[in-house]
Amino acid sequence: MKKILILLSIFLMLLVMVGCKPTIDNPYTQEYVVGQGNIVGEVDVEYFIKLDERFAIGAAKNGMAVFKNPFEAYQALIEKYAAGIAVIKREFLLSKLSYKNYQDYKTYGWQVTIGTEEEKEQAKFVSKFLDIYENSFNTEN
Repeated sequence: MKKILILLSIFLMLLVMVGCKPTIDNPYTQEYVVGQGNIVGEVDVEYFIKLDERFAIGAAKNGMAVFKNPFEAYQALIEKYAAGIAVIKREFLLSKLSYKNYQDYKTYGWQVTIGTEEEKEQAKFVSKFLDIYENSFNTEN
């Protein structure tokens, strides 16, 4: 009976986690080339791609920079920038980074004053990343 309850609990947690992913409202539809067409801003796409291929940037229909695959990019952020995420969480007493609270991490990442220089640099990158990441989603709701 105990095993069944544990398995049921795990299944429910996985179901909740899968259901928490936001809907991509503004998917990648075109290449992001500064100064061409309706492209907005001046994002250095090469900078991001050099850090990890999963950070590949394109543009949405509205010309805003978006990650070509925002969920893969988010996973890469979690894997590679854990120290920066942790220092933001620690300094600003935030809950664990998630699809629901990333706005707080975007706001506070560049303001980190504690931790090592590497952690501070990672925290700043977290803010940069999330500034692009949010473009895939309708954040006005």
